[in-house]
Amino acid sequence: MQAVIIAGGKGTRLRPLTYGTPKPMLPIFDQPFLAWMVDRCCQAGVTDILINVRYQAHQVRDYFGNGERFGVKIRYVEESTPLDTAGAMKLAQPYFTGESLLVFNADILTNLDLKSMIRFHKDSKADATLALKRVEDIRPFGLVEIDPDDRVLAFREKPAADQAEVFLAKGINTINAGTYILEPEIFNDYPDGEPLSFERQVFPNVLAAGKKMVGYAWDGYWMDLGTPQKYYQAHLDILAGAMPYAIANATSSSAGIWIGQEAEIDAAAKLEAPCYVGDRARITANAHVPANTVVGANTLVDRAITPGIYAPGSMLI
Repeated sequence: MQAVIIAGGKGTRLRPLTYGTPKPMLPIFDQPFLAWMVDRCCQAGVTDILINVRYQAHQVRDYFGNGERFGVKIRYVEESTPLDTAGAMKLAQPYFTGESLLVFNADILTNLDLKSMIRFHKDSKADATLALKRVEDIRPFGLVEIDPDDRVLAFREKPAADQAEVFLAKGINTINAGTYILEPEIFNDYPDGEPLSFERQVFPNVLAAGKKMVGYAWDGYWMDLGTPQKYYQAHLDILAGAMPYAIANATSSSAGIWIGQEAEIDAAAKLEAPCYVGDRARITANAHVPANTVVGANTLVDRAITPGIYAPGSMLI
C-alpha cells in the first residue's frame, strides 16, 4: 500500500500563523504536524509516501528529504497551480504501483485506527473506503449516508435545521473524516493538469459508475485543525488525554505537566496542569505558567503569563 498526503494548501483560515509556514508544518508541541502524519503511516506499515506540496513547498522538502531518517521513502508531487482537493492524485499517477492508496488530508488530528481501516477495506473488496465520523450536530457538515452493510448510498449537502431533524431520525449522522483508501484505477479517466474534487467529482462518479464505495465509521477523536481556535484546542485535548499523542522529547513530571528534556525550571516557578514547556526553555522563579498553556522550545518566561500557545523563541519578561 502507498500513502498520499494532500499538503499543498495555503491554510488561509489559519492566518496569520500560515503566512510564513505551510499549514501541515505548523508545530504540535514543537514538532511539525506532518511529521506526526508520516509516523502514523510508518506505524501502520505504509512506508512508500507521496506528499502533495505547493505553498512553501521547500519547507516540506527541506525537513523530510527522501524520508530515510524517518524510516520511509518520500517523493513529492508539486502543483504549479491549485488543482482542488484531488488534482494532485493525477499528478501522482506516475508513482503509483497499482497498490491501494491511503489518502490523507493534512489537517486532521485523529486516533483513527489505520490498520483496522486497511483490513476493513481489503475484506470488503471495495474500490473506495471513506473514514466517517459520527457527530451529534450535523448542521455544519456535508453528510455521507450509508446502509446497514456500510455501503455508501449518497452524499448530502449541509442540512438546514428542519432537514437535520429528518436526517437524524433516519440515523444519517456520519461525515467525511478526511482519510480514504482508494484503488488507483478510479483516477484513470480524468485529464491531467486540471482541477479535480473528491467531493464534487471523484466520489459521486464512483457511485454513479456502480463501483463499490463503503464507509468506515468510528467514534474516536477527530479534529480539523483549520482555524486558530481548533489548533489551540487540539493541544489542550492532547494535554488532557482526550487524544493519544506521543509528545516528543518531553516527560510528564506530574500529572498533566510536560517538560522538555533540556528545559530549565526554577524550583520557585509556578506551573499548573495541564501545560507544556518545550526543550531548552527557561522558566524563572518569577514565572507563573497557568493551565492550558503551551510554551515553545527556547523560550524565556520571567513573569506570569496567560493561557495560550507561545511560539518557540519567545521572550516573556
